[in-house]
Parts: sequence; C-alpha cells; structure tokens
Amino acid sequence: MSVDPVSGAGYLLQGIRLIARPGLRRFVILPLLINILVFAAGIWAGVSWFKGFVTSMHAWIPGWLQWLDWLLWPLFALLLLVLVVYGFSLVANLIASPFNGLLAEKVELLLTGRSLEQGGGMAQLLRELLPTLVDEGKKVLYALALAIPFLFLLFVPVVGPVLWFLYTAWVLALQYLDYPMGNSGLKFREMRRRLQERRGLSLGFGAATAGLSLIPVVNFIVMPSAVAGATALWVRELKGPGNYQGPHESRVATRGVRLVVDQLSGQIRGELLAGPYQGQALEAVSTEDLKSLLELWNQTDLASAEALEVYLEHERQHQVRHPHPPRPSANPPVPPSVRMVAEEARAVLGLTAQAGPEEVLAAHRRLMLRLHPDRGGSDYLAAKLNEAKDVLLG
Repeated sequence: MSVDPVSGAGYLLQGIRLIARPGLRRFVILPLLINILVFAAGIWAGVSWFKGFVTSMHAWIPGWLQWLDWLLWPLFALLLLVLVVYGFSLVANLIASPFNGLLAEKVELLLTGRSLEQGGGMAQLLRELLPTLVDEGKKVLYALALAIPFLFLLFVPVVGPVLWFLYTAWVLALQYLDYPMGNSGLKFREMRRRLQERRGLSLGFGAATAGLSLIPVVNFIVMPSAVAGATALWVRELKGPGNYQGPHESRVATRGVRLVVDQLSGQIRGELLAGPYQGQALEAVSTEDLKSLLELWNQTDLASAEALEVYLEHERQHQVRHPHPPRPSANPPVPPSVRMVAEEARAVLGLTAQAGPEEVLAAHRRLMLRLHPDRGGSDYLAAKLNEAKDVLLG
C-alpha cells in the first residue's frame, strides 16, 4: 500500500492558505476558539488533578522520597501531551463539526463558484446541529472499533508504531473529508469507498494532518486548515472532473511576462518572456532582480510592469511604490491587433474552447471571488477577468 505524502501535504498547505482568505476568516474563528478552549480546559483539568495527587502523595510517602516530584512532573507532562493530541482533538472536532461543515461549504463556493443547494447559513447550521452530531458520533465509534486491532499491534517493535500512525492518518482523512463529502449528500459507506479508491492520496493527507497535530500551538489551526484542505482535495481529486470547470489555472500574458494563477490555492507563478532573464521562471529570479526589471519596464512596457507588480506583491510580499512622476493616466488607444482575443480570454478564465455563456459567467464569478482586490487580489487581474468575460460574451 503506497502513501502519497507530497500531494496530501500539498492540499493541507492549500488549506492553510485558504483559511487566510478574507472571505473565509470569519468561518474559522469560532472553530479555532473551540479548539483552543478545549485544549486549555483539558490541560487545566489535568494539571489541577495532578497537583492534588502530588499533594496527597506527600501525606503518605517518606520525606526522603520527595524527590519523586522531579520525576513525576515530566512524565505527567509527556502523558498529558499525548492525551491532549489524541483525545481532546476528537472532542474539539465533535463540538465544532457543524461549523466545520459550514466552513467546507464556503470553501467549495470559493473554489467552484457554485453554491450547494442545501446551504442555508446559520439557520441551516442550527437545523442540522443534532443530525451532524449523530453522524460525528458514528465516526468516533468507527474509529474506536478500528483502533482495537491496531492497539494490539502497537506492541510489535517498529511495525506496530508505523501501523498505528497509518491508522491515525486514515481516521483523520475520513474525519476531515467527511465535511465536504457530507455536504454533497454522501453517506459514510460511500465516503470510505471513494477514499479507498485513492488510498495513497488520502493517507498522505491524513499523515500530514497527524504530523502537524503533534506540533504545539500549530495544532490550534490544524482543524480549520484540514477542513479547507480536504475540501480542495474533494473538489479537485474525488468529486469528479465534471464538477470543476477548466484546468484549474488562469493565464495572463504580456510581452514580457506570463502569469499562471492556481484557481484552488491562489498561488501565482510564471515565466519571463523578455528582458535579461528571458526564459526563466519568476520563482528562480531574486526579488532585487525583479525590482530592477520592474523599474526598466515602468519606462518601456507598462503592461508587463503591472503584471510583474502583481507577482511581487502577492508572492514576495513586496509593496511596490509607483514611480514618480506617476505613470501617464491616459495611455494611447490599444490597437485592435493587440487587444484580447477569444483564445487569450479563455486562458484568463481557465476555460476550454467548448465553454458556453453559462460556463463563462460561472468562471468569471468564481475567479472574482478569489482575485478581486477586496479579497486579496489585484485591480490588474480583476480588470483582465472583466475584459475576458466581455470578449467571450460580447
């Protein structure tokens, strides 16, 4: 049985990027607070109990054994960490499961531009609170029943711990992929069947989630990140090709640079088509060299300069200061020969040649949700999307 940790971890990283999107942050705050409160309450209860235990122990052990405190506290801290990671995470997911379902719904809307029919916001969340908790209980019972043989195998040297980690990865994959798959009406048995068909990818995602769950503080954001990453995995890998429009990429090209925007993660990469670094990937050129190239293009190629600004601000977190005197506000009219053509417009929207008007509108809406300036995008890319829509529908 092969595991695909690279792709699985990639979707978890996409989830971390997705929950930082302005339109999704508000759906992350409550589950995040629940996770923090559960962890804090568990730690406080454990420490309080152990303090009482140590105090009572002092009443019946000889004075020369008081040094046991120095041995017991580290052992207790290690045990508490294990219990918190493996026990309280289940409780936090159980409590936050209705909110995680809503988060998965909003992530899928962001990725596909399509609302789920059953989506109904907070009112829908309250109506489905009890059924969701019941389903969550079924998953917990399944995980506990499956754990029994792996617990026995845990005592086998080397092999046992590896099998236990794979068990944990499988349970976490089921746990988090259940939210987007459940939103689409899939039953638990069907969920397991689909994940078994892509067992390597599913285990890779679960293994990455389990690994991050072991890191203190970072584990507080694992739950919402895993929900968002699982939704991206569902949309792109498991739901079926007919449910996601286009090849998942938007391409914008000027004379000097080609930008490629990943529609799932929002990540921008590209290639330089002219200048001293012609033929090189943007990722391979240093920020200082790109800034020098930007200064050159501000004088000679404004379209390429605008595109390069987008990459620098989005991927290098470099806030571009516009040159002084400012760029001319009234550029000469664009000749018809260099205006956007249908082929370029389809590349911008990530559509095939067979796409109809409804698909054009859906792709435009989906990408504007991600690339609009108010949602962390840019005026340049938003203008390109609007131009592409006008070209294809005009």
